[in-house]
Amino acid sequence: MLTQPIRMRRHLFQAWLLRSVGSVELLAFFAVGMPRTWMEVTHRWLGLGVMPDGPVTMFMIRQASFTYGLHGVLLWLLSSDVIRFRPLVLFTGISYVLAAPVFFVIDSTSEMPWIWTVGDSASCLFIGVGLICLDRMGPRHA
Repeated sequence: MLTQPIRMRRHLFQAWLLRSVGSVELLAFFAVGMPRTWMEVTHRWLGLGVMPDGPVTMFMIRQASFTYGLHGVLLWLLSSDVIRFRPLVLFTGISYVLAAPVFFVIDSTSEMPWIWTVGDSASCLFIGVGLICLDRMGPRHA
């Protein structure tokens, strides 16, 4: 009797975590059509100096933003039924854990500000570990 509420709560927490992260990632859609001048101002405000010019820069920014936005949509879809999509939710958790050290290396070697590097890596680790731990709590079957 007691395991049912615990199981339901962990699924609720998983859904909440997926929706929270998905909501943040949905914000990336704004950069797909954001004017370059706004990007340049943001780049300087972050202390990154003058934003590089060229088609590859804009291509990468806009395509990465679109991809992040789509990933946010996917996280919302997964959150709609974490029991049915359990293998994908678990894969998402593992993916975030794997992304943490990869992003740390990329950010460090790209000379990103330390707060960005730590925040990027730590948030990936927290999200991934959270999804995995919530998956492992309680009975294996729903």
